[in-house]
Amino acid sequence: MKIEIDKNGIIDLEDFELNWRWKESHSSTISATERAQIKPVSEKESERLNEMIAYFDNEDNLRTAFHQTGWFSAKYDSDEDSRKFRNKLRSILDAYNEDVIVTWNRSTTLKTSKEIFIKYWDDFCYPSSDDITVISEETNWVLFYRHFEAINVWTK
Repeated sequence: MKIEIDKNGIIDLEDFELNWRWKESHSSTISATERAQIKPVSEKESERLNEMIAYFDNEDNLRTAFHQTGWFSAKYDSDEDSRKFRNKLRSILDAYNEDVIVTWNRSTTLKTSKEIFIKYWDDFCYPSSDDITVISEETNWVLFYRHFEAINVWTK
């Protein structure tokens, strides 16, 4: 199953409620070219996408076709922690070359590349506040990040 975004549902990053996470003042290393790869969607398109994603949010639906890594730490107390975590994600997701959909809730969703997500994962995943689902467009893998700084990845 492929999750496709309606191109008419893509909105300008400046109009996205979480746009501050990728502004120079917050994420000083992100380039304009990389920022252009973060494509938020309208609330209506987000709701439509989340109707499909809801199936994958239920771990019972994943057990027959997916394998999980089990929960592991996503703490980033230092640049070294963040680098190690990025490397671990890359090793888990290396076989997959597809864009991803990131959703925080039914009305807050965006599309980006797997590489942008991995490179700037700590801008997407905020401790103490974010519970997000990241799913590949081809639904080959699903990543769950929880606000207590833990991640579980399910792959086909």
